[in-house]
Amino acid sequence: MRFLLHATEHPTLIDSLQKAGHRVVGPADIGLSDDADPPAIIKAAHVAQLDVVTIDRDFAQFARTQPVKLDRAMIYLQLTGGELEYADAVERLFSRFKRLKPGHLYTVTETQVKTQQMKHA
Repeated sequence: MRFLLHATEHPTLIDSLQKAGHRVVGPADIGLSDDADPPAIIKAAHVAQLDVVTIDRDFAQFARTQPVKLDRAMIYLQLTGGELEYADAVERLFSRFKRLKPGHLYTVTETQVKTQQMKHA
């Protein structure tokens, strides 16, 4: 899978995703600035066919409550940000869900992983 990292470029997260066999890109890699608004980020991810990983609560809330066109999945890491937390979160996500469903938001906390369908535009 290919992931767009939004609001985080934490080395442990990048390393964990890459060790799991995934490719990681940042907003600049697809022509976006770091302060691009949620609709622009989601549109760019849709066009580039990237799954999105974010730690931004407001961004995840936007994707969950507003109709969006994203034929990929979104992962919201609701963590405090410790080194081991990111590695554990990636492992927990992919041990529970072997494949991510397009149009779904996966919320990963310290103890659980839950999924819900995003509103599709």
